[in-house]
This record gives sequence, structure tokens and C-alpha cells, in this order.
Amino acid sequence: MFKKSLSIIFIFFFSFVFSQENQVINEDFPVFPICKLVPAKNQITCFNDTIEEHIEKYFIFPDSAKDLGLQSVVNVFFEIDINGKVDKLFAKSSIVGVEFKDSESLNIANAVFEQAAMKIFDQLPVMKPGKVNGVVSSFPFRIPVTYRIESQNFDPNDIFTLDNVDWAPLFPKAKDVTPETSIILFKENIDFYVNKYLKYPKTHTNASEQVIVFLELIIENDGNIFEITSFGPEEYRVQAEKAVKRIPSLEPAIKNDYPVAISYSFPVLFNKK
Repeated sequence: MFKKSLSIIFIFFFSFVFSQENQVINEDFPVFPICKLVPAKNQITCFNDTIEEHIEKYFIFPDSAKDLGLQSVVNVFFEIDINGKVDKLFAKSSIVGVEFKDSESLNIANAVFEQAAMKIFDQLPVMKPGKVNGVVSSFPFRIPVTYRIESQNFDPNDIFTLDNVDWAPLFPKAKDVTPETSIILFKENIDFYVNKYLKYPKTHTNASEQVIVFLELIIENDGNIFEITSFGPEEYRVQAEKAVKRIPSLEPAIKNDYPVAISYSFPVLFNKK
């Protein structure tokens, strides 16, 4: 049997991608026709719920992928433009649970999922366009759609630890990795990126002073970091979180051939020598 998991997408992983460099004060979301009579304060909720219903209505697992037992997490990117229409639609598929021996076959398989996912959003209705500070503006979105086979004996909405998955999230260009070595490699790469981008706060002037910040990451089932929780002095927490945000998108953790979300906790040591 085959299943789509909308609950995972919209409980944990529904996200809007806005430029960090263009922070705005007032944002009026695009409005679905069905949401026009909903109070302004509830428009975002109505938008999310309607998107969920739309995906459920138009979701189709590609037959060619189904026959081969392929699964994927597809990130769909698009804008609702100033006319309220879908624009700049494209998708990026990440096949999970299968290793391809040649890049051409992998690209073909990914393209099958990408085309299926884009068809979902290409059928969105014309909306009332969004506004930024009172000016009609385009709104960009990233929405992951999960294509997976239903054969698991666990709740896919759960967030797992590294010890409870078959494969840890894989960093880009990882090669010759086994389930056993994936956890070791994951931890080593996390340490590498944190150490590479970690900066000390200006208040850290004592060379002998040691400060530890504890971080917990939630890595979603499309390989992106969804949530960062930190414990420690505020100025150090800020720097530790900035370093973690430089970590690239990963291939998601795998359990029973399903992409799943994981949590990972680790310490970050500030110690100038």
C-alpha cells in the first residue's frame, strides 16, 4: 500500500521561505477564494489548512515509481505573484532508501517525482495576492511533499533519535557509507561545520574561560534543520546557533526505508587558547 503523509508536512515541516535580508513589518498573506470571509487573524491558518486539503486532493503517487518501490521527499518552490497566480514553480526531489549506480537513472527517477509534485501546485486556484507593508507583492513558498510506501510498524509522525534509525542523515557527497558508519560520519560532520563557522562573542575576553552551550537539533524528513534549541549564556547560544544554521541540507534519516525526522543533542565548547 502507498501513503502520503500530510500530517508530518503540516505539523512539523510546513515552512515559508522569506528573505532574511528583507525583513518587513506587515505581511498580508495571499488569500484562497474559500478563505475570503475568514477574519484576517485566521488567514494564515486558513491558508495552511486549504493547502493541506489541496495536496490531499491532487496527490498522485507516480505509477512508474510505485512499480519500482521508489520513495522521495520533494521540496516544491513557487511564488504567488502580484496577480494571485502560481509563478516560478519548480521542485527538487530527493530519492530515499535506494542507491543508484549512475546519475542518469537517478535524475530520471527524481524527475518523475518532481513532475508529479509540481502538478499538485500548478492546479492551485487564483488567489487574492498578498501584501507587504500595504503594497501588493509576490510571496515565495517552500513546501515538502513526501512520497513513501506504507509498510512501517511505527508512527511516522514521531521524531527519532540516532539510535532508533537505520541511517543517520547524510551530508552532501557522502560516499561508501554503511548504516553503521552513517552515525559516526554524521556526528563528525556536525562537529566539522560547527567548528568551521563558530565565532566567539565579543564578551569572551578571558583566554582561559570555558563556556559550554548545549544544542538540540530537529532535522526534518526532507533533511533540513527545522528547529534549534539551545541552553547556555545567551551571547554564546546566539553564536552556536549561527554556526549550526550554516550546515547544508542533508539526505534525511531513514527508518524501515522511510525518511523520518530525528533529534540530535550535543555540546559546543567555547575555549580560546
